[in-house]
Amino acid sequence: MNNSSTATKVKKPSPFLNFLGSMNLAVTLLMMLSIASVIGTVLQQNQAFQDYIIKFGPFWTDVFNSLGLFHVYGAAWFILVLIFLLISTSVCVVRNTPGFMKDMKQFSEKLTANAIKHQKYNVAFSTHIAKDEHLTHSAALLKHHGYKVKTHQHTDGSVTVAGLKGAWNRLGYFFTHISIIIICFGGLLDSNFLLKYREMTGTLVPETRSVSLDEVPQTAWVGPENLSFRGTVNIPEGSKSDILFLPYENGYLVQKLPFTIVNKDFHIDYYDTGMPKNYQSELELYIPGQEEPIRKTIEVNKPLYYENYAIYQSSFGDGGTELKLKVHPLLSPIVNPLELESTVNKVEPLKTPMGKFRLELNDFRAFNMVPLSDEEQAETGRKFHNNGPTVIFKVRNEQGKAWEYENYLMANHQDGRDFFMTGVRESAAEPFRYLFIPADEKRSKERFFKLTAMLNQSTQNMNLIRSLYPQAPGMDDRTYAMQLDLTEKLLTLFRQTGFQGIENFILNNVPKEEQTKVSEYYFAQTTFALQSIYLELLRKEGIIDDLNAEITPFDKQWFEDALTAITGFSIYGPPMFVELAGFKEIQATGLQITKSPGKDIVYFGSTLLIIGVFFMFYVRQRRVWINIQPSSSGVDLNIAAKDNKNLPETKVEMEKIADQIRDFANKA
Repeated sequence: MNNSSTATKVKKPSPFLNFLGSMNLAVTLLMMLSIASVIGTVLQQNQAFQDYIIKFGPFWTDVFNSLGLFHVYGAAWFILVLIFLLISTSVCVVRNTPGFMKDMKQFSEKLTANAIKHQKYNVAFSTHIAKDEHLTHSAALLKHHGYKVKTHQHTDGSVTVAGLKGAWNRLGYFFTHISIIIICFGGLLDSNFLLKYREMTGTLVPETRSVSLDEVPQTAWVGPENLSFRGTVNIPEGSKSDILFLPYENGYLVQKLPFTIVNKDFHIDYYDTGMPKNYQSELELYIPGQEEPIRKTIEVNKPLYYENYAIYQSSFGDGGTELKLKVHPLLSPIVNPLELESTVNKVEPLKTPMGKFRLELNDFRAFNMVPLSDEEQAETGRKFHNNGPTVIFKVRNEQGKAWEYENYLMANHQDGRDFFMTGVRESAAEPFRYLFIPADEKRSKERFFKLTAMLNQSTQNMNLIRSLYPQAPGMDDRTYAMQLDLTEKLLTLFRQTGFQGIENFILNNVPKEEQTKVSEYYFAQTTFALQSIYLELLRKEGIIDDLNAEITPFDKQWFEDALTAITGFSIYGPPMFVELAGFKEIQATGLQITKSPGKDIVYFGSTLLIIGVFFMFYVRQRRVWINIQPSSSGVDLNIAAKDNKNLPETKVEMEKIADQIRDFANKA
């Protein structure tokens, strides 16, 4: 009979399954996840795409974005790594669990005497005590040391007492592998693989434009069926929202929520430095089917939880503060500001003789704390001073060029005088350049805009100059007309470019040897004309009776400060000044809302991982064999031990057991 025909054929495992369950693949996948975690920690995730362009430049931003580094935990390759790690670990568990379970119950009591002798830790000796007595004593001794015992009678007449302790060590391997599967599954639940699928099928297209909500196409909307997400929404006081915005790729998605959030009130406390100390929102959560809403006051690190949703207090901002503005045309011959009532985040069209502009109201700040000097601290007893409310806005022309401004509501005291500050810059990368408009005795800007308007009254100014500087006897009409024309041109040049413009004109148009003389004459003429116009303004205000009257030191200093401010108009941007005349502050709470059904699953998997690691590192699987072989003089004893960690303590424990057996034999 052919034995080969009856032999059981062992089915070889599939090479593909071997690859999936291999240690090499698992280590590679874990390394990839580790690298991704480092990137996700070092590189800020899910920021505005424009922020990345500013930080890294267009080229590297495109490279990093194509690799998914700006949203690592939602990148397609990261999700694939999780899936493969889950499959690989599952294959490993299926293949090795039977072996682990068998090893937990395996006493190896059938181990031969020869195999026992070849264990790493062993000792042998002979006694005259009978086999049965040794058998009973050895079993009791191992039980006393915490071993589970099993005996086996060999065909040669010998008997082996096998002890097993720490069998649960194998559960450590099982729990650690199962925990990885559970954690990967929880991570997949909290990933955006469904959004990736929709994007691949063309049913999901992120919105990249800054448009109103009703203009966002349905392809950029996501319903409540979305398994997990993390997004933000700003809700003004007294307003509500049932959507939030999810950063996605280089745009955003609109996530519909299954409930409505109402911001009943928002409160913020500040330190003396002006930095936020604490801020909290009084929220109401209206859920369809529930009569009463969920009411809770949330603050940083104290969120509101509802089912798989968590609502965190993450930020705050302006919620559409109501503003009263006055737009002063700086080239107008009369004081006739345009009065506007608008709100933050609104755009107002402006039609001026200089063209069409857009006024973009970007932000409002009620507090602006600045540190005081040592002298001011000693005088006031405070370290900081509040410069008062500011409005931040942009003026954009028809070509798209924008100037950003920061205008203060209150006058601030500097060098013993009061000024209204206004900052301007043409790029967010630049610091603000500040213009200081002097406050009059009423602590207002009224006199300044009157002076600005008078400088634009060319005809009236020249009539004033004629009355103060009539044609001298002996001066011909042509010479007198040329002097008046020069004065008018100098006033116009000053109005456009300040004293620096007059100096540049002299440098570019007057021979070098005559520049000093001409400069003195031009500046004298300009100063005389400006002083005359200012004195006329004081006369109209009733401060002085005639133009020859002496003025106060305050009025003299104010005039110098006003000329400095007017000189700065040449780099101030479009010829208009936006004055913040009043406001009604409305704040908005910034909420971060997460839906994380995999969170509890990951927590459970992490707990299993901790338990598994504990079993693996702190539970030692130890085996002891005592082989009792009858001989002519009594019995031969062969004692061996094995520890899965190969620690020195194993030999010590085995020798202790051997000594106790010797003591038993000697006493007997």
